[in-house]
Amino acid sequence: MTPSAVLQDIPVLAADIGGTKILVALVRGNKVLTSRLLPTLRDAGPVEWMSALHEVAIQWRGEFDCVGVTVSGQVESGVWKSVNPATLSVGKPFDIAASLSRIGAHFEVLNDAQSAAWGEHIYGAGQGSDLVYLTVSTGLGGGIVCNGKLLQGQRGLAGHFGLVSQNLTASDGGAEPFEDLATGRWIANQALTETGIEHSSKSVFENAREGKAWARRIVSTSALRVAKLCRDISFVIDPPMIVIGGGIGLAEGFVAEIERHLNELIPNHNIDILTSVLREKAGIVGIAAIAAQSHIHQERNMQ
Repeated sequence: MTPSAVLQDIPVLAADIGGTKILVALVRGNKVLTSRLLPTLRDAGPVEWMSALHEVAIQWRGEFDCVGVTVSGQVESGVWKSVNPATLSVGKPFDIAASLSRIGAHFEVLNDAQSAAWGEHIYGAGQGSDLVYLTVSTGLGGGIVCNGKLLQGQRGLAGHFGLVSQNLTASDGGAEPFEDLATGRWIANQALTETGIEHSSKSVFENAREGKAWARRIVSTSALRVAKLCRDISFVIDPPMIVIGGGIGLAEGFVAEIERHLNELIPNHNIDILTSVLREKAGIVGIAAIAAQSHIHQERNMQ
């Protein structure tokens, strides 16, 4: 029996807490049995976000064996920290492990893009293969699977490609992180600059599909910058594939635009740029797999 087949037997309460929404679901393997979508009230903070998760856990009590929660930001030894507060601020470091322990089930907590990378490795675009995963959304996160293992790093920061300096020759050292110049926030801000009218990133893509020059220029610039990041990743890590997900990454034509720019930057680059198969489920499926694997390991150790 394959590892992924074993995981099909473990029901998991999984949650993905991101910059705009909180997705809570019951997951078996790669199947989302039922789900709830809640807004991330950015001014509320992690105590309120976790209270919402606890309420759902009470309603679904008895229907899951373990819990997996994946979040935007850094998770170090069970403590949740903001990395780029503009994407999602948790305020002071928050002991998310202590909060999850109140549910009374075995749990795992991890960064959202790292979880999504594992989901794509187990069930998605890169089944059984090493890969780099990039989620291009409100911000830009990433995850790395190398030699069949998920890299988390000493402080849980492995794969945070969106936080790399965007210009190493700048007088300030390129302090502005890459994700501030390519993702949903940048797209919306650039649209306001170009048109004088507020647009969501979704609206910009709709205008681009309608042929509006200003919108096509913004989308192309975003894709070019992500293509440059893919080029840098290919030189540093040399993965067999880079899987693109997230609300921006999954937008129609975005991956094709990345490919076009990448072919111009490094012709015959010999790296596959793939669209996420699990799409918006990648994070919760990935963390559910991690929680289920950990739960199985714990049960075996207790026998």
